[in-house]
Amino acid sequence: MASGKSLLKSKPLFQSKKVVGQGEVRKNDPMQRARYLAYENPSKSVAESILITQNRLKEHALKTLPEHHRQIPDLEQDRQTKVVGQLKAAEARNRIRLMRIRFQYMKTYEFNNLISCQPTARDAIRLEVFMPPRSHKENPKDPLHRIQRDRVENLLEDDRGLLTNRIP
Repeated sequence: MASGKSLLKSKPLFQSKKVVGQGEVRKNDPMQRARYLAYENPSKSVAESILITQNRLKEHALKTLPEHHRQIPDLEQDRQTKVVGQLKAAEARNRIRLMRIRFQYMKTYEFNNLISCQPTARDAIRLEVFMPPRSHKENPKDPLHRIQRDRVENLLEDDRGLLTNRIP
């Protein structure tokens, strides 16, 4: 009951500047009366009943808890659950990484397919120029040999399309 006395002595959170008598509170409609009384200290009997009810609820909660929840958690079990959580997080990161790699591969494959399906080499080169840049993690050297480089330059210089016209 010691905490019950502290409940009675606690100051209300809000104190109105205007002192209102009990007669005036009773004259108000129920909604306004409830709003006013919500900030008043509870009476002695109400405070005691609140305290008793809270104690009963705490005892009931302790009785209804399963036995395994009442025990002190085991340190080894906590460590094991942390390790399992870390493993699951690592697996999720790996799945995301593989999904990104697969997406980049499919995107590159689609770009290459679009470029190769162009009717002329000039259209293919134009399309490749307007495509978003691809990240190359290879060596920055020229991937074309000297003969291939000459062939590409000849194709680019062909204004009439004589070297690249394909037969439909």
